[in-house]
Amino acid sequence: MKNWQSILKLIIRTGMGLFFILSAVLKLISLDQFELYIYSFNILNFIWSGLAARMIIACEILVGILLIIKVKYKPAWWLTFLMLVGFSFLLVYVILFRDDTNCHCMGELIEIKPSFSLAKNILCIVLMLIIRKEDDYHFRGSKLAFGLAIAAALIPSFVLFPMDNVYNLFSKSGNKEFNETAFNRLMADSAMQTVHLDDGNYIVGVILAGCQYCHTSAIKISEMASNNQLDTNRILFFASGNSATLKQFQNETHTETFRFIPIDPVTAIKIVNGHFPTYLFLKNGYVTESADLRQLTEKKVKVHLQ
Repeated sequence: MKNWQSILKLIIRTGMGLFFILSAVLKLISLDQFELYIYSFNILNFIWSGLAARMIIACEILVGILLIIKVKYKPAWWLTFLMLVGFSFLLVYVILFRDDTNCHCMGELIEIKPSFSLAKNILCIVLMLIIRKEDDYHFRGSKLAFGLAIAAALIPSFVLFPMDNVYNLFSKSGNKEFNETAFNRLMADSAMQTVHLDDGNYIVGVILAGCQYCHTSAIKISEMASNNQLDTNRILFFASGNSATLKQFQNETHTETFRFIPIDPVTAIKIVNGHFPTYLFLKNGYVTESADLRQLTEKKVKVHLQ
């Protein structure tokens, strides 16, 4: 009987560990979307949302490994249990007060409704209670294994996928990283005369409707505008794509209230030298700075528009 119990606990413990590692990897693959989901609660600013996203992923990798190898088992068990309980309360809030179709528990590749995720968490809590009374597996090199587990959790989350503000410390500033001649030629076209950008500060996103990074950046700036009560009339998109794809882009990125100015793809490529998305910061009609997806920080946007 004890052998069956031991085998059952081994299966549950290993399965739980692998599940948490899989969950972390799927979040890491779609890290931008996970950051934006945390930011959408309007509790943390964008920097803290990015930090929280990476800490959650790192914790999931760490507890997943520790549950499997049974090193520091008690702390790992408690951390796992508290995470499950905490996320369950958050999911109850999401179910009651939000209309989310995906809670991002398994990233973007596997969409899970909050109600299903809550049921999954309750099942995981029950399974965790079954394997509560387990002891550490003592072996030579267990301290080294614990150190490697921490490294395996932190390196992917913070080094391989650095936060935007860290990335910007080592990247080019992005200032004037666009084709000014092509932009001025576009603005001088008779079809653009109704677009008035010479009376204050504006942000213009040059995007392709089918570009994944353009999609992410549009959600990012839309959430920034909403959370900081920014004037959306001061943010517009020079977008390349047919009417159907542009409409879909607006629906998926929640940018229906923003101005979209259709431009042909050749012009778009010339303006940004093929680098999509590129956001141009204008002051009284002149571009003072440009930014890509990573350089599009909340502080930069707020300072320019406020």
